[in-house]
Amino acid sequence: MADDPEAPVPYLVALTSRAGRSVFDQAAALLQDSNPVDRELAARVLRELGPQDDTGHRPHTTEAVPLLRARLKTEPDPRVIGWLISALAYNTATESLEDVLSFAAHADSSVRFQVAAALTSLTDPASPEPRAVDALLSLSGDDDPDTRFYALYALVEEFTDVPSDRLAGVLEALSIDPDPQIRDMARSHRR
Repeated sequence: MADDPEAPVPYLVALTSRAGRSVFDQAAALLQDSNPVDRELAARVLRELGPQDDTGHRPHTTEAVPLLRARLKTEPDPRVIGWLISALAYNTATESLEDVLSFAAHADSSVRFQVAAALTSLTDPASPEPRAVDALLSLSGDDDPDTRFYALYALVEEFTDVPSDRLAGVLEALSIDPDPQIRDMARSHRR
């Protein structure tokens, strides 16, 4: 798990088709463990557990979201915080938007990255919450290029109702970004 946190983990991916009660109960218990590695595993299990329905919810979303939100409020470990945010997004927990937004300026870049990646799942992309747009505009200037990329991508590809005057400064600044992907995306949306 530690080598490449973004690589698919076969045993977690397998949980998409195995949403059993015992797996949920074990993950819920691990979420309270004193060991951050176990809490991370719990968040990752709750992120993947069961297929999504048409509304984006998973079989245990109703029970998982309150547990994830409660843990997010008290979690000290940045790595676990990131996975909790990701799990909330994978469960389409729109009620957790404010919880997640409170981490948009977190000191750890991996947490800010997860916020940028999560926001489109936590608000309506056709009519995004203004605070989500504000957070993404801010994150598009982040030190971390992956965070900048996700923030920009959400603003120009996933959110459909961001006024062009709000994007103009971001697109201008990112059109000279050192990262070629970011630079190209910004330039293609300036036209």
